[in-house]
Amino acid sequence: MPTSGLGKLQRKVWVLFDDPGSSTAAKYLSGFMMSVIMLSIASYTFASNPANTLWIDAWINRTTHEVIEGSTGSDAVVEGAYLSDSPRRVCSKLEDGVSPFLEIEAFCIAVFTAEYSLRLFASPQGPGLVAYLIGLWNVVDLISILPFYVEIILAALNLDSQLSYLSVLRLFRLTRITRIFKMSKNLEGLIMLSKSLKKSGPALLMLFAFMGIAGVFFATLIFTFESGHYDTYRRQYVREDGSPSPFESIPTSLWWTIITMTTVGYGDQYPVSTAGKVIAVLTMFCGLVVLSLPITIIGANFDDEFRELRKRAQDEKERARRKERAQLRQQQQQAAAQAKSTPTRPAKPATDGEPTPGGVAPLTYPPSSPVASAAPGAASVGGGEDPIKLIQAMIHEAHYALTLEVEKLMVDHENKLRLQIKQVLRRHASGIDARGSTPLEQMRAYPNSDPPADEG
Repeated sequence: MPTSGLGKLQRKVWVLFDDPGSSTAAKYLSGFMMSVIMLSIASYTFASNPANTLWIDAWINRTTHEVIEGSTGSDAVVEGAYLSDSPRRVCSKLEDGVSPFLEIEAFCIAVFTAEYSLRLFASPQGPGLVAYLIGLWNVVDLISILPFYVEIILAALNLDSQLSYLSVLRLFRLTRITRIFKMSKNLEGLIMLSKSLKKSGPALLMLFAFMGIAGVFFATLIFTFESGHYDTYRRQYVREDGSPSPFESIPTSLWWTIITMTTVGYGDQYPVSTAGKVIAVLTMFCGLVVLSLPITIIGANFDDEFRELRKRAQDEKERARRKERAQLRQQQQQAAAQAKSTPTRPAKPATDGEPTPGGVAPLTYPPSSPVASAAPGAASVGGGEDPIKLIQAMIHEAHYALTLEVEKLMVDHENKLRLQIKQVLRRHASGIDARGSTPLEQMRAYPNSDPPADEG
């Protein structure tokens, strides 16, 4: 544990940023950082959308059947023309630094820089300075932050246009997307998913192996029956319906096999011959079988992790309840100890001719005891005290008082018995006295005093 003031500060900062469950502030800080990461990803995503996107050359003259250049597919109908089936989609060139994405990126980078700097400052009380600098996720953080500052420096030096190859730095902005996986350690759902996939490693390997073997097998079959014949004039492979064959080789046929086995079915490639359609049906059924078996194992592992997560949550609640009960018992013991250390007040004399029942003074409690506030006439009755706790404290102190009384009675009986034993031993040597009785009979006849002396 750190002993210096700086070490304690570093420890608090590290726990604040690294353990969201350590305090309420750490929980809110973790939520804020997650929100900033999502904002940065959303800004980066929407900033890639080009402006002024529209369809042009969308209308064709009905008389000449020629494209009306520059026409757009707006809602207004062009007279004497009809819509083209192949318009062109055009857009403006994508530009960086467009508002408001530039301001959002500057804010997110400032937050990420502050977080990285504070964690770097507190790292000596965490994993250590060197371990922090070479950590995978910390390197990712640094790489996602640096391109922003490098571009600012190059722009200030007017080198951004001359060193155009440095635009590759913008690719490093993609690393900010991976920050969501860094924060996943605070999300129980992502943690559960990662554990399920880790436990399902053999099933996933088996799935990939089956997909690879079956993919090559059916790709070979579809290539054999759907490759068509080579047309020297068209210089391409042509199938029986006259269309160019998309299955020019086994590697190119793998795309169709994977799409079909995973039941995606884009429709960009499809067989036309009877044999090819039969192979396609077999490929689909094989894909269903190959995918269903490992996915069942993965689903079972996910269900196990979900049950374990719920069990851990219930165990944490139970530990919290036990901790609360232990604190309550400790408070009761402290109250009992205070009641034991404080002398009881003598019983008040009876007033108005009404004696105290049994002549025994009622139990009294110290002012700090929780029972004192529950006593009749106490000023705090009806206040903020928990009545259950007060009743439990009263019962505990009543049992304690009863135990003291029982111990006192036991001590009195032990002293009386010890006195009788001494008398028996003292008269044992004299034998039978003049009255002809034994010492035991004399003790029974005179339990509280010595027998009369012999007059002879």
